[in-house]
Amino acid sequence: MSPLFSALSSRFGGDTALLAEDAILRLVEQARAGDRAAGQRLYRQHVDRVFRTVRGILRSDTDAEEVTQDAMLTMLTSLGRYAPRTGTRFVAWVMTIAVNTARRRFRRRRPEPADPSDLARVPDDAADLERDVDREKRREALLRALAELGEREQEVVSLRYGSELDATEIARILALEPANVRKILERTRARLGARIETLLANGGMT
Repeated sequence: MSPLFSALSSRFGGDTALLAEDAILRLVEQARAGDRAAGQRLYRQHVDRVFRTVRGILRSDTDAEEVTQDAMLTMLTSLGRYAPRTGTRFVAWVMTIAVNTARRRFRRRRPEPADPSDLARVPDDAADLERDVDREKRREALLRALAELGEREQEVVSLRYGSELDATEIARILALEPANVRKILERTRARLGARIETLLANGGMT
């Protein structure tokens, strides 16, 4: 997982160890043949990536969770239409579904700060509390910084660091040239990182 988006964890309990592409494609074939366990494994392999990606685009955890569930359902029910493409992984097809779902349902909505009530669920241990509070601050700073980006920048950054796609895969999803994707990433990453650090230094305020 990209360190930039590591704070955007989901509550879906997806797999932390990601399979190689050939193993993913075997699961796709098994799921197409009616193997429910294979479909469930595909879900666990991709659900957290989908959440991280759409959370970078949408205004709240609730919106992102709804879009994630809708996108994953679409993925599982559309496997019969999936056609592998040379140089493009299965995850890129999944993220195309996720981005399109986000656009249809919540276009132009902006991320909001993390729900402060989440902090009530952290452990009582002082070290764990300090670590979780720091993580929550980083999460809120990331979401505030993402909200200040343009829509296209949000999508490119979220697909790169939330989904861990490469420039060619992102370009195919967003109908851009790979060179344009790289330029957007080059000019946005440093600005985003600097903005996050400024927000953290100012306690989350401007």
